[in-house]
Amino acid sequence: MSLLNLRRTAPDTELDVTGPARLVRSARDVRRVRVGDVAVVDLPDLDRTTAEALRSRGAVAVVNVVPTSTGRYPNLGPQVLVGAGVPLLDAVGTDLFTRVKDGDKVGLDGATLVRGEDVLAEGTLLDDELVEQMLSRGRTGMSVQLETLAANSGEYLRREHALLLEGVGVPELATSLDGREVVVVLPGPQAASELKTMKRYLKERKPVLIGVDSGADALVTAGYDPAVVVGDMSQMSDRTLRAAGEVVVTESRRHLETEERLERLQRTAVEFPGTSGSEEAALLLSDARGARVVVTVGGFGSLDEFLDSARSGGATRYLTRLRLGAKLVDARAMVGLHRPRFTLFQVLLVLFVAMVALGAALATTAVGAEWFESARDQITSTVQEIRG
Repeated sequence: MSLLNLRRTAPDTELDVTGPARLVRSARDVRRVRVGDVAVVDLPDLDRTTAEALRSRGAVAVVNVVPTSTGRYPNLGPQVLVGAGVPLLDAVGTDLFTRVKDGDKVGLDGATLVRGEDVLAEGTLLDDELVEQMLSRGRTGMSVQLETLAANSGEYLRREHALLLEGVGVPELATSLDGREVVVVLPGPQAASELKTMKRYLKERKPVLIGVDSGADALVTAGYDPAVVVGDMSQMSDRTLRAAGEVVVTESRRHLETEERLERLQRTAVEFPGTSGSEEAALLLSDARGARVVVTVGGFGSLDEFLDSARSGGATRYLTRLRLGAKLVDARAMVGLHRPRFTLFQVLLVLFVAMVALGAALATTAVGAEWFESARDQITSTVQEIRG
């Protein structure tokens, strides 16, 4: 029997979650989600960054038409949503997109998606135990993914060795990076919090700031103007594009919509060649233009996070990081390594406060009182001599 012909068995019972449906056919569509929406997504192997975006945009539930975890690797998206208390209904079937449209008032009745009294879809409502089972299967399948990564790395190196090894085609910038520290803000879920922890470093070292995709918005929101923005313009606000010193568009993301938007904002952009993603383009650009140190904000910190974020682009990320080598530093490591600088004024102020404290302490003793009285008499005598 078709699901369309099914009715709720207890139509008078209160639904667990309700809200307008919002169709998300790709990770780029997540920006359409609003507070209170039930996000209907088509996102196999839901990654952490996309899950964080769904949560932060206020989705009250997520319904995935495909398996949220295929077992290829331990993707972290399900853990993010379930851990945050956002109901996640898994693998309800892709035909749901033909039965629901944006704005339909839908709700969850356990593991069933309903509209009014009609049953739209049924799936598996994930909980902590099921998510842990998914992660376990993913860790088992990770060895296959690593073998695939090695094979893809060879293919990418063959195809784009001139760009990767020699920097052929990397655009020139008006902003000088030669010998300077560069901070590249990636569109990761921790970008905003990591920027806060780096506040002193950014103030003292004054590095060149580069924003990548929605990471550029994170920079502007934190109160910084990016010297350069790189990547997909559709993930950046008009405010960010206006604030940026320079705009770099990756070749794969340069299309008519991008050109029209840049023209409307009266901005020009240079193009980064090849099939690299936005993140790799920003890192290779920094390296080719002579950056001394490249600090990444919002990046991954473990093998699980690397595989979770890399997907099919794992080879380019892996080889790009090998290319930068020792000059590439994670923000979390930089915060631990950075030692604050003390200005001459701060040193003199500390000395002054110490002298005042010492004087106050001495004044409370008999010897100190005698010293102060002697010093007062000598100063008085000197003043009288000067006056004649």
